[in-house]
Amino acid sequence: MAFAVRRAGVHVGRLSLVAVIVALLVAGIGGLDAVAERMIADGSARMLTDAEPDARTMRVVAQQAADAGAQDAAVRDAVASAFSGADVVITRQVSAVVHATFASERTFELGLLDDVRVPGLAALADGAWPESAEQIALPVAAAERRGLAVGDTITKIDPLQPAAGSVELALVGTWTPDDAADPAWHGDPSVVSGENDGVIGPAFTVADALDGLPDPPSVTWEVAPESTDLAELPALISGVTKLRAVPEVVDPDGDHDMDVIGGLGATLQRQAAAVAGTRGLLVAPLLIIALLGLLVLGIVLAMLAAARAEEIVLLRARGASRRSLAVGAAAEALIFGAAGALVALAGLVLTVGAGTTALLIAAGAALVPALLSALFTARITGGGASVRADASRSDAGLRTLPVLLVPALAAVALAAFATWQLFATGSVVRADGAPDPLAAAAPALMLIAACTLVPVIAAPLAALAERALRRTRGIAPILPLRQIARRMGGTAVAILCLALAAASIALAAAAPVAAGAAEQRTRFAVLGGDVRLITDEGLDTTAAEAAEWSGVTSAAEILRTPLAIGADTVDLLAGPSEALGFTGSMDTGSANVVGAELTRSLADRLGAQVGTVFTAQVRFAAQPVSIQVLRIVDALPGIGSGWGVAADPERLRAAGVRLAADELWLDSADPVTVASLLRTQATHPVRILTEAQVSATPVTSVASTVLTAGALIAAMLGVAGFFAATSAMSRSRREEPLVLRALGLRRSQQRTLRVGETTGVAGYALIAGALLGTAVAVVVLPIVLGLGS
Repeated sequence: MAFAVRRAGVHVGRLSLVAVIVALLVAGIGGLDAVAERMIADGSARMLTDAEPDARTMRVVAQQAADAGAQDAAVRDAVASAFSGADVVITRQVSAVVHATFASERTFELGLLDDVRVPGLAALADGAWPESAEQIALPVAAAERRGLAVGDTITKIDPLQPAAGSVELALVGTWTPDDAADPAWHGDPSVVSGENDGVIGPAFTVADALDGLPDPPSVTWEVAPESTDLAELPALISGVTKLRAVPEVVDPDGDHDMDVIGGLGATLQRQAAAVAGTRGLLVAPLLIIALLGLLVLGIVLAMLAAARAEEIVLLRARGASRRSLAVGAAAEALIFGAAGALVALAGLVLTVGAGTTALLIAAGAALVPALLSALFTARITGGGASVRADASRSDAGLRTLPVLLVPALAAVALAAFATWQLFATGSVVRADGAPDPLAAAAPALMLIAACTLVPVIAAPLAALAERALRRTRGIAPILPLRQIARRMGGTAVAILCLALAAASIALAAAAPVAAGAAEQRTRFAVLGGDVRLITDEGLDTTAAEAAEWSGVTSAAEILRTPLAIGADTVDLLAGPSEALGFTGSMDTGSANVVGAELTRSLADRLGAQVGTVFTAQVRFAAQPVSIQVLRIVDALPGIGSGWGVAADPERLRAAGVRLAADELWLDSADPVTVASLLRTQATHPVRILTEAQVSATPVTSVASTVLTAGALIAAMLGVAGFFAATSAMSRSRREEPLVLRALGLRRSQQRTLRVGETTGVAGYALIAGALLGTAVAVVVLPIVLGLGS
């Protein structure tokens, strides 16, 4: 034991370096994974929270059955069955529209609402909450519209039996919603404006107050995720799909007009795409750190074995078995590796936490040095006791090329397959909503495959350069190139280390730019501005009115309607040129022909070119219209790169298409406030979209943070690996200075040649790695991060 301790003490420096590298591996991979998962989970939760109200839940809507309890139980059972494997909250809401009068005024429509959540979703402005079926509480805006105050009485009447069916309803309270965009309101604009399609309300009343109405009330079962646990995301996506079949299960004959509505499925798909893309992108730094760590460990332990070669040979000659020597070397490496792993785990526990990944990496990182150390020791003893440590030649020449080429080609093949999968699907998520691991890992595999080719190409390049300079005078430019070409074993490792580090840095630097560009495409394709209001019943707020609001810099009224072209249906946009970005005149020279811009995808579908005239049918217009292609563009605002046509509204009206605008696009530095103002003005159901509601940034922004941290760790490991490999090469070339000295080269000249050789190798690796990292980012990141465009 004492002898083993003394042996370890002689080389404690290299063994301590093993512990440091292991600690860096565990802290880097385990820490990045823990931080990334936490940030991705938080970002995914934000995506759901920020989504528009309709996109946060699914709703089963039906007329209330005679046996309301049995109907409720059947729906809840069907929903629970659809979402097996995921926890969801099911809330029942009953609503009805009745005829009412106040103070003998003209009859108006009053919306009644039975939802036990209302007192927790609103604040009383005056009075109290209802306690009986004859009491109601109205939104403040609704009361003001009808001139009502607490204490007034509203008469609910039956139009078929006005005298016999009248019921007095006492207004006992008025309230304001805490959040008009809460999904519990189901997008009902009357909670803030007091009116929805001419219906005043909603008048909140007690449970079961609507059971005795002449016409069955409407029942809504709201289904919302109970948690934002990423592990439940696939089950939630599957549940939304299965939920579509609930009407067939519960109401197969259609007696109660049961339907399923809501946009939760689209939100979950966006979350899944963002999570899969970000996780796949983060595989790159983790794999590169792991690969660099293995390379550096291999170099350090190989140097340790080489330094001990004479000692090992001597011990072998004195009778020590190969097994005992290998086990002893493995035990030393295991002790120091385990120490480094434990220190790293302790640091993770005290900071970001240590998950399963960190524990597995710690176990692996502690065992790998032991295995490598045993392997290198056994290799030295494999030739018998008489083998010399320096018996093998260091100038392997181009014989190392096949050794480098085989793993490089394997990496390229795997990366090519992953890249084909990514480009073929155009997404990192499968059609069923499940992530596609192979497509998501394409950036990491491409990066590693590209970097493995850098040392493979180095030897032929150096040989060609040496051949080209062979006729020049002096040894300076030729000798370093010849050494690089003929001593590719250690040089290849040094090049690979720096190339991987440089590629990681380049990818991290390009990620924010790519993410920002992807977000701009999403904003352009989905919003068209900072705020987008969509309605089916006409605009309650005009562009001229919105333009007067504080902070609004521009407002445009847009018509969006289906356009039938043959058997295809596309989106037609009509609006001001500044909103739709027309790049030239829209005049065709004929009042009967409408000039338009087409997306390239639609032009390819139609085989259209600039100047082509075709006939289309505006879905809600009575006559066909002739359209001339004036320009073909890659994407249109509010449509993106899909099938779309953009035209001038005046030209459409001149051609006989007289449809009112149904969207409002606004630019503002404060979109949240503008969206709130639009909601207070709405008296019809509307969708109000802002960038926060369509963006994947809460998740994809994690990539930039983790890639940057991973690049820093990769840079440390890459530089350490480069210098370790360079040092190992220097040891293997100990006979070279004597030969060069005999040829007349002074020590200073030899140092200059060696520095030039090292600098050239480092420069080549850094430039090649940076270029390859940038190329991978340009090619792949727009697809991986372009989640909403």
